[in-house]
Amino acid sequence: MYGMSDYVYGNKIGRDSYVQTGAGSSFTVNNTGEGMSRAEVDAAVAELRAFIGTLTRAGLVTPEGAVSDPGAVVAAVESEPGRLRALGTAIAGGAKEAVLSAVQSGVAALIVALVGRM
Repeated sequence: MYGMSDYVYGNKIGRDSYVQTGAGSSFTVNNTGEGMSRAEVDAAVAELRAFIGTLTRAGLVTPEGAVSDPGAVVAAVESEPGRLRALGTAIAGGAKEAVLSAVQSGVAALIVALVGRM
């Protein structure tokens, strides 16, 4: 018994591009075309570190990067969505792990998670 065939139109799905080879529906996926540049990742890291510095000075984060008031950190991130624009772009571009590896702290993971869902 034959099932419904899958049809694919165009050559792009999200940020991934693909190439169909022959009639056997063999695809090669390439998502390197729109990756984040080093400068974009660096901008996101700098933005995240500056924001953490602000939270630390406000007493919401300890100097070691631990969150002392999670609710206030969430409110700070949500109240200024435009402040973390480079971070949001980096997360959307697939550089979440690169940012988190550069800024390793509990508050960084919290902020990245919050920005990623906005």
